[in-house]
Amino acid sequence: MKGILLSLLLVVSAASFASQQLPLEYFIKHGDYLDLKLSPNGKYIAARVRYDSRVFLAVLNAADMQIVGGIKPENKDIIHTVNWVNNERLVFEYAEKQSNFDSPVPTGELFAMNVDGSKREMLYGFRASDAKAGSRLSNKDNTLASQEILSYLEDDEDHILIAEYPWTKEGSLYYDSRDRAPIISRLNIYSGKKRKLDVLPHGHSRALATKKGQVNFMTWRDENGYGHAAYRPNNDAEWKPLNEAFEMRGGLYPIGLSEDNKSIYLSGRFGEEGIHTLWTLNLETGEYARVFADHATDIEDFILDSNGMPAVGITYPGKSEFVYASGSAKIAKIHKMLVQAFAGQTVDIASATKDWKTLLVHVSSDINPGEYYLFDSETMGANFIWANSSWIDPRFLAAMQPVAIPTEDGETVHGYLTLPTVKKGDEKPPLVVVIHGGPHQSGTRDFWRYDAETQLIANRGYAVLRVNFRGSDGYGKRFERLGYREWGGAMIKDINDSVKWVIEQGYVDGDNVCAYGASYGGYAALMSVVREPDLYKCTIGYVGVYDLNYMYSESDIPTNWGGEAYLKRVLGTDQQELSEYSPINHAKEIKAKVMLVHGSKDRRVPEINSEALAKKLEEAGNAPEYLQYSQAGHGVFDEGDRQELYQGLLDFLDENLR
Repeated sequence: MKGILLSLLLVVSAASFASQQLPLEYFIKHGDYLDLKLSPNGKYIAARVRYDSRVFLAVLNAADMQIVGGIKPENKDIIHTVNWVNNERLVFEYAEKQSNFDSPVPTGELFAMNVDGSKREMLYGFRASDAKAGSRLSNKDNTLASQEILSYLEDDEDHILIAEYPWTKEGSLYYDSRDRAPIISRLNIYSGKKRKLDVLPHGHSRALATKKGQVNFMTWRDENGYGHAAYRPNNDAEWKPLNEAFEMRGGLYPIGLSEDNKSIYLSGRFGEEGIHTLWTLNLETGEYARVFADHATDIEDFILDSNGMPAVGITYPGKSEFVYASGSAKIAKIHKMLVQAFAGQTVDIASATKDWKTLLVHVSSDINPGEYYLFDSETMGANFIWANSSWIDPRFLAAMQPVAIPTEDGETVHGYLTLPTVKKGDEKPPLVVVIHGGPHQSGTRDFWRYDAETQLIANRGYAVLRVNFRGSDGYGKRFERLGYREWGGAMIKDINDSVKWVIEQGYVDGDNVCAYGASYGGYAALMSVVREPDLYKCTIGYVGVYDLNYMYSESDIPTNWGGEAYLKRVLGTDQQELSEYSPINHAKEIKAKVMLVHGSKDRRVPEINSEALAKKLEEAGNAPEYLQYSQAGHGVFDEGDRQELYQGLLDFLDENLR
């Protein structure tokens, strides 16, 4: 009886927690602990920590979590990346706050310091030779390029191998466009002195290097956006197409090496659906094989074994699911145990010590922004370290329920429905369909995971529907290609039909529906109400494109490598079709109330899109509410501006759906 009463009290307690309205700032604040990484010996943890709009680097003693070193950037600069070079030294990059953008911009520079913060040095970048105040002599060069670490050179404690990506000059400004051929160099992690070793033959290429510094593999994209891969047995040999060098099928791209350098793992697709998965290639025998046998949707992330090869694949047919590689008994066993211990959550291994005795485990879910645990693989014990967005209590949040919606032409559209925990009596909640951006790019889909926008809207009493319409990533190449040249056609029909399905199932109030999205989602939010003017009460376009011709004439996409070919492939050039699919040409047909949000520094989707649509809507007698941010780019980053933006969004929803 006591057990039953206790269970009832817990249910009542959880319900009372969930019914409370959380402060807006809980959802618009950037996370606190962004990521953690173990030192090779497990003695220290490097953490990127956000505080007061800045991200600084803290080095913690793993035994007692006391800070032993770190660095706090000036102004509103942030620490962008952090990596361990050895047990005593780290390298890190900044993103710099610039006057004309609210979001810090990565500089491409590389810095280093010891665990205790000593021997801090700028190693690489366009200001490297000026880094030491008061010194007129420097053995470093100012380099107008960005860098990427290729190898930590296990037999050389003083150097790392980097790829340098020379910047391209446009007018008076420099950009990391990756157009020029990368340079392979050896860089001293104490002095910053570097030596040029090689130049790759193609722009837009990436290299894969061994721990000895051999650059044996290369991938690149041509001007049409198609990928290629090549191999050479040593640094002095000629490059050969990968599929010819190993008599394997094309379309596989090397992304990692085993610890013994005898095998690589590759990214590729299989089956009629073109599902993304991983393959292995034995460099001695030439044999290659799929790593993960059974999964119906793309591998979105993976966990390496102690041998440096993939052991666990993470996929999202609905909620997160896991597939295991054969031959990875230890890590598979540990991961399966962790999945059981953290039931119903996504379990990832964020980093590990060199001997794989200690693992840094990251756990998250739709109502858990993320927690870190230190796991001892010998004792099988886990110790809690930190919860990201620690001010969020999962008991206040609403669950994301996977939904599968059949279409008229035989496809299935997957998505997530989040119902609010608070309703007025027996009334069905109003619905906000939140439309993701992209499309047709890696990772541009909705996932079963914590999403601050979803939780904010649900916390205010609205149901939220997120739809992976055709053209979305994650469900194979065939499904993605179904969206080509269907931006304003079948993709919009998938969204509107999904809204109708949710209404027909009785989940929501079909008389109170609003569409909302950013980037392509902003476009789709307006195009959805064009196609179904009686279905929606309101719509919100955030940094959206509203005249598809602007994608060619105003956006930065055509100036990027392969950008114009991409637009021709996914949008086409038929002027009649582009006109028909542009919301700006249908302003008179829009019955819904409209809100537009845009940043004046947006280069991807310039503000002329919102300005032109606002004018057309005013002429049609449906003047929109307009939130404009003079320092924002393709999305608002500054927390003060985000507070205003989301308060305005909530007020707009309340005005039109209540």
